[in-house]
Amino acid sequence: MLKRNIWQDLEPAPTERLLVNEDEAITTAVGYVSVLPGEYTSRGFHEDEEEVYVILKGEATLVLGEETDTVKAGDTVYVPPKTLHQMHCTSDIPLEYLYFANWPESLRAK
Repeated sequence: MLKRNIWQDLEPAPTERLLVNEDEAITTAVGYVSVLPGEYTSRGFHEDEEEVYVILKGEATLVLGEETDTVKAGDTVYVPPKTLHQMHCTSDIPLEYLYFANWPESLRAK
């Protein structure tokens, strides 16, 4: 059994923590991200990776390809492959979210 606590032993925000990496699962990784108010995530672009974000706390502006929208606690967002994405924390508290990444091509290769 693979088990990790999201908030255990975390440094103060901003932080990113891989909870399940691609070596521990067949085609999936799970990570936790915390972004301070006013800060941005790095821009992401993945050729062969899908992601799903689950927003736990805070609020942010999400740029997803040509679209821009507000995300907040309780929201879930799908990020398709080959799509530029970035978040800007717009709340007074840190933005916290989980991401679930998937490499469908990895499964086909096995």
